[in-house]
Amino acid sequence: MNIGKKVNERRKEIGLSLRELGDLSGLTAGFLSQIENDQVSPSLNSLQSIAAALKVPMFYLINNTPGGLVVKANERPKVFFPDSNMGYDLLTPDFSRQMMAMIIRMKPFAKRIAMTLSKSTEQWMHIISGVMQITVSEQKYILDPGDTIYFDGDLLNEFGSISDEELVIICSITPPVF
Repeated sequence: MNIGKKVNERRKEIGLSLRELGDLSGLTAGFLSQIENDQVSPSLNSLQSIAAALKVPMFYLINNTPGGLVVKANERPKVFFPDSNMGYDLLTPDFSRQMMAMIIRMKPFAKRIAMTLSKSTEQWMHIISGVMQITVSEQKYILDPGDTIYFDGDLLNEFGSISDEELVIICSITPPVF
């Protein structure tokens, strides 16, 4: 996946020391050094904090596919975070456009508290399988397969699986900050 290499390259590109990146991300310089040297894999929260500090979408740090028009199913970037029981498949080829799309997969009863993103977004989610509970602006919604929701990303509080089936969601975000 080469997350460490991408973190190191981007950090140097924008002229940050490990300590400065640590201050911006809320992580220690030692932990960031371990990530850059591929000694540890960051959690989902850590990866999002690092990406926000580096001013790139999270998928920038895990995307190893070339740009273009087509993303082949067997070549798309995928990442699974055991600590949060969820994973992401990137469906768009790069971050040079106005939107990104992904598949979100959550193990049964997994839940995700939303983190603040680096920019305001609009998000759309379509449920493929499982049942999702999502809280947007303190309002809870239950979504079944085939249901969709469209919201301002800043208003997302949390979402998760509330069934014993894997939750699979197609999600689109504009602009691509995740």
